[in-house]
Amino acid sequence: MSNPHRIGVLLAAGRGGRMGGTKQLKLWPSLNGPKPLICAAYDAIRPVCDEMVVVLGHAADEVTAALGGRPFHRAASGPNRPMFDSIRAGIQRALETDATATIVLHPGDHPEVGITTLETLSAWSLTRPGHVLIPQYGDRGGHPIFIPAEIAKRLLTIDCPAGLGQYLAANPALCVRIPVDDGTVVRDVDTPADLVHE
Repeated sequence: MSNPHRIGVLLAAGRGGRMGGTKQLKLWPSLNGPKPLICAAYDAIRPVCDEMVVVLGHAADEVTAALGGRPFHRAASGPNRPMFDSIRAGIQRALETDATATIVLHPGDHPEVGITTLETLSAWSLTRPGHVLIPQYGDRGGHPIFIPAEIAKRLLTIDCPAGLGQYLAANPALCVRIPVDDGTVVRDVDTPADLVHE
């Protein structure tokens, strides 16, 4: 079976109020030197994505500039809107690009994902193509989440006031939770203290 076309959807519309400034532009101490958090998140999932969508809102022009020459399709969402609105905007833009693509959904404040985890999720996507794939570290679900096109299309039409996580928890038959030995899947960056590696 050939690999499906995958489009990464990076959620980067929020204000990041607890960070005390535009979160997406804060520097993350990566192995290759400091880089804006949005770049670290982009680079984390890019190895398994054929194309990228970035959902922009707060400080959109500055975030775009920080991404430099990284190619992406642009989607827009309000910085004060619920996250599910950003998810929908990103999915919509991705499916306009390729209506059959698998969505690789990732928050812009998750700067790292182990390559082994990406390879594991990619392999599972071939054997369970009709399911949402969620990496599980301990008892916590993480990111990125792989969403097949048919379920992604469904998310564009449903009312989901409690967010995607609660929707998936209420519909377990849609999901496969994949245990991984990779704490990065549950590491997000919300405050200045989170910018320091443990």
